[in-house]
Amino acid sequence: MEKIIGGIKRECYPLSEAEMVHLYTLSLSPTHEVVNMGTGRYLQMDINQAALREALNRAVERCEAMRLRMWKEPETGQIWQYVMPYENQYFEYYDFSQLREDKIRAILDGWTAQPFDTFGGPLSRIVIVTLPDGYNGYYMNLHHMTMDAASIVTFTRDVMDIYCHLVYDLPYPSPMTSYIATLQDELKYQAGSKKRIRDEAYWDEQFKRPEPIYTDFTGPGRLLTQRREKGKPDLRAATLASKDAAGQTTTYELDVDSTMKLVNFCEEHGFPVSVLLLHALRTYLSKFNNNEKDICIKDFVSRRSTVAAKKCGGVRMHCLTLRTIVEPTDTVLEAMDKIDKAQNDLFKHSEYGTMSFYRRQREAYGIAPGEGYESIGFTYQPATLKSIVPYLRGIPYKSYWYSSGRQSQPMYLTAMHRPGDGGLNFHFGYMSEVATPQEVEFMYYYLGRILFRSIENPNATIQEIMDMV
Repeated sequence: MEKIIGGIKRECYPLSEAEMVHLYTLSLSPTHEVVNMGTGRYLQMDINQAALREALNRAVERCEAMRLRMWKEPETGQIWQYVMPYENQYFEYYDFSQLREDKIRAILDGWTAQPFDTFGGPLSRIVIVTLPDGYNGYYMNLHHMTMDAASIVTFTRDVMDIYCHLVYDLPYPSPMTSYIATLQDELKYQAGSKKRIRDEAYWDEQFKRPEPIYTDFTGPGRLLTQRREKGKPDLRAATLASKDAAGQTTTYELDVDSTMKLVNFCEEHGFPVSVLLLHALRTYLSKFNNNEKDICIKDFVSRRSTVAAKKCGGVRMHCLTLRTIVEPTDTVLEAMDKIDKAQNDLFKHSEYGTMSFYRRQREAYGIAPGEGYESIGFTYQPATLKSIVPYLRGIPYKSYWYSSGRQSQPMYLTAMHRPGDGGLNFHFGYMSEVATPQEVEFMYYYLGRILFRSIENPNATIQEIMDMV
């Protein structure tokens, strides 16, 4: 739909369900930096700055989502999005090579904490950076309504492929796909396609099951406290919220050998790595919640099963409840099979949308807005730079996520393979009011024990695994 914005005619589009989630987050937060995503990509090699600037510019030109703008219509208050025409940028350069790592982290966290003008200006910032020990690359801060973690990985791939073409004369990468074309397909689905009707019918059946129960990463205390405070001794949902969304991000690195043991186990038994990680999470929650069998985890689904969806950029994450009931007598492999089947069903019907899902959940179980059954959100990003740019294999590589000082989720685990060596990084984002650094470290320690006791004893029962750790 054409709209006049600042005296210029723009082709505008409604928001997708994935974008509406972040709009909802903004409506509940006193500050807009809660939706900022700060990342850094650095290689231990000399970088041709002119070529990197050119590669960044070409990548932005090729990615419509990197040029998205949001606009609030004055007369109606409705939010629209449109793509700005490409304009060449001169990306600033900062030399941090003489600074300590903690000082650099503080600076880049500070940049990540600078909010964007959601409904007025650019929704990204890119800066070329030199770090100590010969690392060079770029820092990028993005508004979450325009990109998600999978999009960032894809954009990084495009930048490095273009850079290698410019500097080493390697083949030029294939074009990115159109975000707007993908969005239009999504809007048709939202309007009431046959697929949406089938998905809605599936979730209606799921909500006929008995009510789930909340399990907290710190144990049953939070639910028991809320039962007393609300005068509801049978309460099964809990509220996890923060007044100001203050939060932190902590990253733990798993070494390559240990990572490969997990990956090889999954390949041997025919499971995605995400299933093994989800098994560890739900076993952890069960162990510290009186061996509860019924566990809910917020599963973030990127919905990028086609080439067009994988290369269009944008935010395509939907967040749905992954509910699994595992008996203590089930073996590790039997439990993983249940998780795998539940996740496949969730993936099959994940177009339904986060806001629609949680609205329907509230109706089904009579819970209040803000109440839910999950204390932890989870996503797994399998892509690595080794599979992206062959020329750069073996070159030490650092990938950082920076904190804006705000978190939109009480506890959110992103598991990503390091682009340099393929080892797993565990990024924990958490609200300061509901978790402490010590509790996060405790969780990571036990997740590791569950993971390795499980792959070492795949025929052990879940109860035996919990007893081992």
